[in-house]
Amino acid sequence: MRNPDISPSDMLENEKGFSLPTKQYSIPDIDINLQPIRSFKDLFHLKALTRSIRAPIVKNIFSARVINLRSIEALKNARRSLEDVYFRDYDTSMIQIDDLHSINVDLSYEIRELKKDTYYLEHGEDYFIDYLSKLYNKFDQHVSKGLEFLDNLNFNCFITDRDGTTNNYCGHYRSSIQPVYNAVFLSRFASLCTENPIFITSAPLKNFGIVDVSVNPDNVFIYAGSKGREFLDLDLVENRSFIDPMKQTRLDELVSCVGELEKQEEFEKFFYVGSGLQVKFGQLTIARQDVSNSISEEESLNLLQSVSDIVRDIDPEGSVFRILDTGKDIEIILTVDGQNGSKDFDKGDGLKFIDNRLNLRLDRGPHLVCGDTASDIPMLEAVLEYTDDVYAIFVTRDTELAQKVLTICPNTLIVPSPDILLTVLGVAALTIKRKKGRRASGIFI
Repeated sequence: MRNPDISPSDMLENEKGFSLPTKQYSIPDIDINLQPIRSFKDLFHLKALTRSIRAPIVKNIFSARVINLRSIEALKNARRSLEDVYFRDYDTSMIQIDDLHSINVDLSYEIRELKKDTYYLEHGEDYFIDYLSKLYNKFDQHVSKGLEFLDNLNFNCFITDRDGTTNNYCGHYRSSIQPVYNAVFLSRFASLCTENPIFITSAPLKNFGIVDVSVNPDNVFIYAGSKGREFLDLDLVENRSFIDPMKQTRLDELVSCVGELEKQEEFEKFFYVGSGLQVKFGQLTIARQDVSNSISEEESLNLLQSVSDIVRDIDPEGSVFRILDTGKDIEIILTVDGQNGSKDFDKGDGLKFIDNRLNLRLDRGPHLVCGDTASDIPMLEAVLEYTDDVYAIFVTRDTELAQKVLTICPNTLIVPSPDILLTVLGVAALTIKRKKGRRASGIFI
């Protein structure tokens, strides 16, 4: 038996032939047992537990440590608990909103990503990539083309969106916890092949935002939420742009009025599906549909009309807010001054704010910009204002969007899924001739 006074890390260090680094080594002190998932509260609590398991696993991988088998079993139990939602003999796929109301849910993202993580941890990276290749048509061709596209390139800035770009879409933002394999591939590329890796997302920064769903090691990425209006730099210092006090007062009023809609039975479900209600810095977002289209079109349009009426009552002149309807989310954004009057704040504005604070030297390429929707194009256009030495990878099956991006940036690669982009980046980090890469603390590979 092992001496209980000797820690697992001490055991490894004392074994002959072991000289692995101990920095960032961690074993989580929690287990995940099989548990019933009856409500969104149960779902979000379970996914928060998986984050507490996944984050230390990622740190251990980058510290060249073996993975605790208890952690893998915990992730398996989380997956089994979610699968049970589908296999009940009553109320199939239903989750409670409250004691009186339930909604049909799609948990395919959560189950699929947990299954991928356990396969990755049990079989290793080579077999995992082979596993991924069986999930996507022409996977090998796309990856080979991507590696050729990135051949011998080291980037100053790596600027990327998250959901739909580097992360598969999830039906519920709060449960879209980053998988282990995802964090390993992304953090390796960011740390070894770029100087300024930046996430710019429409989601909030915190409470509940991109920082809360990510498991990358600290000091690897700059996290920018609210389209870049707020960000966490590599030293973990928070930065926020200026908002006119009058506009902030209007936004606070809007948040209060939209929040009241949850008390109305016909609108209650929208606070739990998709993005839910997200109060961001300089912006408010409420879902009107999810990726599974579980809401009827009539109900979705009724919410859009009600929210539009609230905005009109608070801002009758239309000078404070802009409404952006993505089909899935209703985004109400505080305006900023543009060349032709007021305009909505976009990710290009956010990137320029980050550059103003951190001096990214956008005039010095090459840069890599990744996205998946038209809302990511302003990031690309903003970088191109400084230099033509820009490359883009967009994740889309929309030929019109693909053509628009190619027109803006000829050095563009189009791929059909986030997993293909992740594989390209993860493998490229092992093969690219590294010249400028900034190795983050805790990264030993």
